[in-house]
Amino acid sequence: MRITIPKDAVCGKTPIPAADYWVSLNASGGEISLSAAGRDIKVKATKRRSTSKSKTTSVQFFCGGGKLWSLVISTPKMGEYVAFIEYV
Repeated sequence: MRITIPKDAVCGKTPIPAADYWVSLNASGGEISLSAAGRDIKVKATKRRSTSKSKTTSVQFFCGGGKLWSLVISTPKMGEYVAFIEYV
């Protein structure tokens, strides 16, 4: 899935420049990869649930309030992972 980050942001200490990103999960490393324009940014993700109720992989990117956005990836076999992105 593609997400759009309209202005510069950070996830923890990892800077994320504004762009359209393809999102993928690296469950063994506990990371979410954001790929765009030859860049591959890896952000730390927290495992939220060990099992998921969904039968397909889904990606959600939504506002958690103010400058904080949540990036949630839910997979049937690997569970659910979340990363928090804050606009600067």
